[in-house]
Amino acid sequence: MKSAVAAAALAALLSLACSREQVVTDTTPIDTREPIAFRYVGAPELPVREQPDETAPVIATYQNGESVSVLAEQGEWVEVRTGGQAGWAKAADLTSAEAAQAQEDNPQPKFKVMPMPVTAPSAKGEIYIEADVNTDGDVVNVRIITNTTGSEALANQNITALKAAKFYPITQDNKRVPFKYYHRVTY
Repeated sequence: MKSAVAAAALAALLSLACSREQVVTDTTPIDTREPIAFRYVGAPELPVREQPDETAPVIATYQNGESVSVLAEQGEWVEVRTGGQAGWAKAADLTSAEAAQAQEDNPQPKFKVMPMPVTAPSAKGEIYIEADVNTDGDVVNVRIITNTTGSEALANQNITALKAAKFYPITQDNKRVPFKYYHRVTY
């Protein structure tokens, strides 16, 4: 009888031990250094790498206009805070608050994927296209403003090329906004 009670107690303890979740604590140290400067992303995207090296793994990515805390400078690289840790980014991809404000006031569209060029060696003239770009940077609508080449097929090829393009999103007041893009091709 004693062995049956002991076995049941052991089984209950084992069942209780197995049913408990193991708590894993993160022992990664948090970087608490004070920043030496605050800068803004001036490039369309800012990859932050583990080390100041183009081949180092990317640990975070910031978008144009976002602010970053600079912890240290090392040549063409700056060490920036990414959450509780730090990483490295190209200093040339960062800008001052004044330049970031100027960019916010007058944003310029930048291609993530450029439209493929449409060649027509015998064509003469110009095709001017207006494109509506959504908040994700996708071309959602186009219209021909002028086409002095006389070739509707050439205009349609340029429309197809522009629709396949991709833009970096434009942000104003920390929100993505749709925009118009004007595309001119001269033959």
